[in-house]
Parts: sequence; C-alpha cells; structure tokens
Amino acid sequence: MNVLLFDKAKIAFVQGRFDEAVEAFSGVLDESPKNPLALHSRGTAKFNMKDFEGAIADYDAYIALNANSEKVLTSRGAAKLALGKNEEALEDFNRAIEVNEFYPSAYFGRAEAFTRLGDEQQAQMDIDVGSRIAQKLGQSQMEGAGIMFQDGGPGGG
Repeated sequence: MNVLLFDKAKIAFVQGRFDEAVEAFSGVLDESPKNPLALHSRGTAKFNMKDFEGAIADYDAYIALNANSEKVLTSRGAAKLALGKNEEALEDFNRAIEVNEFYPSAYFGRAEAFTRLGDEQQAQMDIDVGSRIAQKLGQSQMEGAGIMFQDGGPGGG
C-alpha cells in the first residue's frame, strides 16, 4: 500500500476536502482493492459529499470483507436513511446492534429509522438505551484516564 497516498487521503479528509480524499482513497484502492480502512474512509468522504449511493457502494464492499462491523453497518444505515430507504436502514441498524449491543450510534440511527416509520415509542426506547450506553462509555473512558466521579449529593461532594 502507498503510505504517502493514504496519508494524503487522511489529511484531506480531516481538513474537510472530501473530493480530494475520495480521489486519494481511490488511488489507495487501485493498489489495494480490499483495504477495509480505505473503503470505509472513502465511503464516509462520499457520505459527507452527499453521494449517498457511492457511500453505500463502498460500505457494501467493506461489509463483503467483514460483515461484523457495527460502525460500517451503522454508516451504511445512515446513508440509506439519507436516501429515504428507512426499512433497509432499520435492517442495518438491527444488524449493527446484533454485532455490538453496546454501540450507541446504532441505537440513535435506529431511533431515527423508527421515527420515520412512525414508531415513536420504539424510537424513544432506543434513544434512552443509546443515551445510557453513551453515558456509561464516556464515564468508563474518563475513569480509565484517571478522572473520578463524585456523587454531588449529601456527603458526596
């Protein structure tokens, strides 16, 4: 793999120059067609350019290599939502949750799909679950970094 081209693609992506990122990631994929990081990154760059069909094609290629990526399944679900393919998006979010039941983005995406499909009760349940998971994950990361939480109640100060 051309490391310089990959670095160029990452820099363009981070700087929001998504058209340049797509071009550079495409160059990486010309040399290494099954590079999962390049596929996901190019798909996400396309998503940011509102090329949702192109993003889905890259996510599909990634999923053909690794069907158990909750992140890519969720990304593909978001692209499908953007195209109004709510039922298909719901399937992706469900699969992402099957892969990792502690991935909050999948719950938030599924909540949006349920909202669009008219199931407000299920949408609210997913928002609640996703929020609890995100809070716990954030707390765990902070505790892992040595930040301790205080109760704030009587005697916890």
